[in-house]
Amino acid sequence: MPRFIDNQDGTVTDSETDLTWLKKDSRQMTGRWMHLEKSWKFADEQNAVKLGGFDDWRVPKMEDIKTIFDRTYSNRDFGNNEIHIPDLFEKGGADCCWTDTVNGDRAMMFSLVKGRSSWINKLGDGPFAVRLARGTREEKRSS
Repeated sequence: MPRFIDNQDGTVTDSETDLTWLKKDSRQMTGRWMHLEKSWKFADEQNAVKLGGFDDWRVPKMEDIKTIFDRTYSNRDFGNNEIHIPDLFEKGGADCCWTDTVNGDRAMMFSLVKGRSSWINKLGDGPFAVRLARGTREEKRSS
């Protein structure tokens, strides 16, 4: 079974972590960049319409977003630069994504180019986006 599965409903499931991700990030879906506070509102809006049949979409945790990053993956961001997420995710997304890690007026952003995180103002508009996730990450154990 492949690790990443296209659910044919705009979502991708990671069979190793049991997390489900939107194939598009918030900029691809709305046509605009957004800060973290707008990202939380965006998640609420997707939950209200039960996107993909679910109402538990959220801004990912740092450990969640790290699970879809791998330097062996090759995809393209909005400027056609290489980012390192599976090619099942729609091309043209942001090169950085918000996480739910907050410290005062700063929040943690994760680079899909370099695989590193950095603190930035949580009200910075961009070019920033969120890639919503759902589910609880579980470590699969081999028997």
